[in-house]
Amino acid sequence: MNKTRKIKEIIGKTLETKNFKYIRREQGIIWTFRREVDGIRQEVYIQQHTPFDREYKLIIWTSAQGNGTKEIGNVLSEYKTQEYWSADTDEQFIEVITFFDSFLKKYGLNLIDDMLTEKADSFETTERKQYFKDNIDELAKKYDEKYHILDFGTRDEKLKRIDEVLWKNREAEDTLEKNEEVYDLWLGMAAIVVKIIMEHEGAEINYASRQVEMICSKSGLKIWPIDTIVQAWLRYHNNERKVDFVWAMCR
Repeated sequence: MNKTRKIKEIIGKTLETKNFKYIRREQGIIWTFRREVDGIRQEVYIQQHTPFDREYKLIIWTSAQGNGTKEIGNVLSEYKTQEYWSADTDEQFIEVITFFDSFLKKYGLNLIDDMLTEKADSFETTERKQYFKDNIDELAKKYDEKYHILDFGTRDEKLKRIDEVLWKNREAEDTLEKNEEVYDLWLGMAAIVVKIIMEHEGAEINYASRQVEMICSKSGLKIWPIDTIVQAWLRYHNNERKVDFVWAMCR
């Protein structure tokens, strides 16, 4: 079965109603649709986990500041711990893509329109992204010396170690001083994520995008190191840990 044709037949028709166009299939595992409205670029991805794993997820992204990337689990609580949907056969693949399409029709199209509006609460401000870029080595060294992550073991073990650190540091008083400590922890853990990915598979890093973005050299997967850390900590702060979020997002 031609997966690209099937995605365009099912999801492509729905996205056409919002003037999205199919762009390309990146690295053989990321199908991209795109539109631009008044200078705001938006993309919808169908992403396969790896070329060898028949698991897929839906991602909605916008260049409008403060929105973050959205997945099904961000909208529907029953899927908040599920990142990928398995499809071992052609029939199952069609079922998964049809499910993604039904999500888009019921929730995603309205969400996409809402994500045209910039939000004021973005953590990754221009100034903070520049600070992260300029100090990434120092941040990684500072927090690795404290938590000993980079020499912890395999790639997966290192990522899960980050989840454990965030879990242990999930409690924080809502004070200016404590908030700054947490923000520094977020940037430090994100710097370590960058080091892990660069060491084990390499990546291109885009600091100019709305969120710091890594495109892995081997797999082609996209990773947002700062946003991943922030989302993990917020889940753990609410005592939600059904999965190791950093590991799940970066594996």
